Amino acid sequence: MRERGQVEPGTVLAGCRIVRRLGRGGMAGVYLAIEAATSRQVALKVLGPDLAADPAFRRRFVREAELAGALTHPNIVPVSGHGETADGTLWLAMPYVAGTDADAELRAGRMPPARAVRIVAEIAAALDHAHGHGLLHGDVKPANFLLSADRGGRALLADFGVARGLRDGDPGGGTGVVLVTAAYAAPEMLRGKHCDARTDVYALGGSLFRLLTGKPPFFDAASKDDTVRSHLHRPPPRVTRFAPWLPAQLDDVIGTALAKDPANRYRTAGDLARAAAAALPA
Repeated sequence: MRERGQVEPGTVLAGCRIVRRLGRGGMAGVYLAIEAATSRQVALKVLGPDLAADPAFRRRFVREAELAGALTHPNIVPVSGHGETADGTLWLAMPYVAGTDADAELRAGRMPPARAVRIVAEIAAALDHAHGHGLLHGDVKPANFLLSADRGGRALLADFGVARGLRDGDPGGGTGVVLVTAAYAAPEMLRGKHCDARTDVYALGGSLFRLLTGKPPFFDAASKDDTVRSHLHRPPPRVTRFAPWLPAQLDDVIGTALAKDPANRYRTAGDLARAAAAALPA
């Protein structure tokens, strides 16, 4: 059955011919497409009709897409273009990265601890660059850590298309809509409170926990609402409870990254990455 807002293969959108759908989130579909002018493969993100109909979201989309388009870093999948079609569909274009992602590699059994820590270090470098340019990613998770097949498995942080400016600190960007994956969301984002770089640090810590243990933080929550309550009130989970062969120092690393109060977390993503590397024996 065709989903509402789904773009069919063969459709021409934003000067690109849709080949197939690569993935689907709650707010957008991502498609492999061929750019007509250059014949290059691109990843085209098409925003869902509910968001596209919201004037406040449309304004935020343009503002944040422009910020994301200015980012240049070897560990970031850049936004190469964005716009709106004649019928009001919002879209973002990004280079297509052939390969896989960290979550898929984990599920395939190819995520030893040293690889997990290396991937997190590369994603941390991307986040620190974005934060230094005034942009909060806002949806850091292993599925957004792309692993390029043609660059030695380099990790690239994707999905900056609905990121947030750090200056206003509003998780909804003034729209009242908070786009986030609850499994890795910081308490302040879930509460709709001020967010900053440490909000992404929290999500990166949760992502590291999953890559090390195979489970997201608070995986035992009975529902999405229970997951939210867990992030708000339960103490951070211990790595060694689920992976007892790992050093206990990693419990401290995760505990600091997932502190409820942002003031008690690592100040930067790089600080978290360095702590994780120091905790894991060579």
